[in-house]
Amino acid sequence: AMQRAWLDTGLPTAPRSVDVVVHSTGALVVRYWMTHFYTPAKNPIHRFLMLAPANFGSPLAHKGRSFVGRVVKGFKSAKRFQTGSHILKGLELASPFSCQLALQDRFGDETWYGPGRILGTVIVGTDGYTGISAAANDAGSDGTVRVSTANLDPLCLTMDFCTDPLHPTFEITPPKGRTAFFRVPGLNHSTVALKGRDIKASSGLRDLIKAAITVEDGTFDAFCEQSDAHSRKVREEQAGKAYTQAYQNTVVHLSDSFGADVEDYFIELFAKRAHNARASDVDKSLTAHLQEDVLCSVHAYGDNPSFRSLYFNVTELRKLLIDKGHNLYVAVTAMPDLGESGVVGYRTLGYNDIGSIKLNPKETAAMFGPDRTVLVSLKLRREQDPSVFQFRKDD
Repeated sequence: AMQRAWLDTGLPTAPRSVDVVVHSTGALVVRYWMTHFYTPAKNPIHRFLMLAPANFGSPLAHKGRSFVGRVVKGFKSAKRFQTGSHILKGLELASPFSCQLALQDRFGDETWYGPGRILGTVIVGTDGYTGISAAANDAGSDGTVRVSTANLDPLCLTMDFCTDPLHPTFEITPPKGRTAFFRVPGLNHSTVALKGRDIKASSGLRDLIKAAITVEDGTFDAFCEQSDAHSRKVREEQAGKAYTQAYQNTVVHLSDSFGADVEDYFIELFAKRAHNARASDVDKSLTAHLQEDVLCSVHAYGDNPSFRSLYFNVTELRKLLIDKGHNLYVAVTAMPDLGESGVVGYRTLGYNDIGSIKLNPKETAAMFGPDRTVLVSLKLRREQDPSVFQFRKDD
């Protein structure tokens, strides 16, 4: 529909001929449109400003249309809230749609963002709603989208528990190209779009918007550096406030060696009492803090629980592990267990069944960053008892 309207209106289709400004879900619409109808070299978008974009979903999406409608339209609004169920599924945390879209425009064969391509900028607030709408507030969010799910500079991570289960490996892949990202205090999901604020109160935001829609290729890298410095300063100022601390949205997809989705699993984060401790020598106190203070929530995607969003408080993770030089260990437990079924399943319950990935403080810092999304592809070995399939020799 957007392509039809674009062409019917006579908007330019020449490469880099149009600047686009979107709010919230508009980022997903435009990104899907451009990747579906154009190539990076022939894309008509020059500058792309995203205000509070739902690039990796919203925690509101799975709460239902009645709840979202009250928040979006207001408690006493006579306007109806209308959206299709497929849109809410695409907006749900850990949706395969948002993951696949990012794999296409951030990790595909060609670069979509950066000098010579799309000059993309994300601006997102860190304050929640007030009044009745405060029911939607989620720590690390602007009331509707999380700061971490707005940022369009994700990381791609593969964890291989399949090739050698006792010695799993991991690999980090950065995105192609670059986008600017500004975390701005004092703004929520509505006011970041200049709704309900006077000119004076919005002057700083207006300056950022103006800079984003006038930046040139030659100054874009410096503009990104400016955005990084700005966001880092804001994070430091807000580090003592739980609601506005830095979080990471981590989307995990678990599949097995035959490509089948694994829907019943548990990601384990733990610490040990010594750097070279045995697998069973878990530091119970520190591990409890990881589970209670660092891992804030887990959301399994409704239509396919093999996709999950794990929400980490990176501020607390740094305090507990990175700043103190502790290692972090990552393991996975999945069902059905081969030992219980006796026929087919996974070997993950015993300490000698599967290993864990050990991350030193430097690796932990690389894997857990503030205000971003990490897409994790995790592979697990599926095994069968010999009795599942046998050939009998005919004498």
